[in-house]
Amino acid sequence: MSIDSLPLEILHKIIRDVEVDTISPDLLAADRLERVLALTHINRTLRIACLGCHSLWSSIFLQWPAGAVEHFLSNAQRPANPDLVVILDTRASGTNDKRRKQRRWARFLEEHMEIIRVLEVRMTVNHGSPGLSAALCDTPAPRLVTFTLDLDQQQTRNANIHRLFNNDAPFLSSARLHACTPFDGLQNFASLVNFAYRVTENNFRGLIDMLGGMPQLESISLKGATRWHDSPLPTHNPPLQPIVLPSCRTLSIRGMNAQRTRYILSKLSIPNVSHLDVHETIAEHDNGLVATIFDTLPKLPHIPQLPQEIKVLIIFHSTSLLVGIKGYHFQTDWTNFTFQQLEGPAVFPLLFNVLAHVLGAPAHTLHLQPSSLHIENFITIHEGVGLHLSLPTLNILVGWIFELYPSVQALTLSGNTAPITQAFQQHHSHLLPHLATLNLERCMRDNSPPTQDDASLAILKQTRQLEIQIQGTAVLGPPPI
Repeated sequence: MSIDSLPLEILHKIIRDVEVDTISPDLLAADRLERVLALTHINRTLRIACLGCHSLWSSIFLQWPAGAVEHFLSNAQRPANPDLVVILDTRASGTNDKRRKQRRWARFLEEHMEIIRVLEVRMTVNHGSPGLSAALCDTPAPRLVTFTLDLDQQQTRNANIHRLFNNDAPFLSSARLHACTPFDGLQNFASLVNFAYRVTENNFRGLIDMLGGMPQLESISLKGATRWHDSPLPTHNPPLQPIVLPSCRTLSIRGMNAQRTRYILSKLSIPNVSHLDVHETIAEHDNGLVATIFDTLPKLPHIPQLPQEIKVLIIFHSTSLLVGIKGYHFQTDWTNFTFQQLEGPAVFPLLFNVLAHVLGAPAHTLHLQPSSLHIENFITIHEGVGLHLSLPTLNILVGWIFELYPSVQALTLSGNTAPITQAFQQHHSHLLPHLATLNLERCMRDNSPPTQDDASLAILKQTRQLEIQIQGTAVLGPPPI
């Protein structure tokens, strides 16, 4: 049966299947344009059928040639009440006829904002324009649901975008704002529940007040700017009182040092949070180091107290440490950290002491005793340089972990597992008295297989009566009695 003889509904199903398989939402702009147009060039019958598939045409990249934008727009407007997904990445447009392109983009937004449902704008400092900024500032967006604005950090004045959509976007529920300075009137977006915000030295002071104006937020993601000059924490007179965010279920704080993270957490009350994710840089304070795990863990809601319901995750890198439980991840990072006030042999013991406290925080702060423990290790060096963790240090920390959590019945290892099983067999075999199973699994991050030391595994199997499972191989049960 030829394409020409197929019923229209079958053709539409074929087109939808092709779209799912080859024209995904994250496809590059040029590839999307090429694949959609190629689909319409197979023959006249399929081209006519494509015109009835709104989703083929409704995603428009403004950096496309003007003719392509108009072609997609005219086809997207065929059904009644169409809506658009509009993406603009000014970096992808080149530099030829820059001003003409900027005028075209601004005109498109002004004329068609009323039917845009999703809008993503990425604007570099060399591609901004008064017209484009005015379109984003002053044009109401009556159907907009999702908005992303990504300005590079050189745009210290937000490309003169000081408010969004004339503060008139009644259905805006998700916003991702990567900018340097605050926006006026964000509290006017009453439907906004998912909010991602780049925190900079220019907007940090007003951050808490801004969040306090949006108590309806359910998910908040705060990410620190990559370039941030050293600056003191804000002071307030009278002191700033903590704000309550009763609807917040998810809070993520990333890319800031521990001092700034602690400041934010001290000003927020999130009584109903169920997911808390903190990835911070360790900070120096009063001749010591700061990590906010003791500030974050008490923010969590009720934690199940039955050991069989509790799992602890620990991930070691040479310059970072992650501790996680259900609904909570805390990572402290010291990749580029250097002490400003201290030097010499005393600095590494300070770091070691902080890491030991971080590892013990779930046990000491929440009194958790898990039945399951997962350690993923990426440390490979035998001698640490500076503040880098080495395998001998890992040996000590592994022993400390096993002492902290004697309730563990199932131990999972991934990454470089050999030094852990060797340390367990040679130095810590008297610990983890309830351990019954030892699992070696692929890394969660890249699915790479674990390294392993067969000799220590064999001894542990024999002496500790363990059931050992290496992912992809048969179970090694305890030896017969």
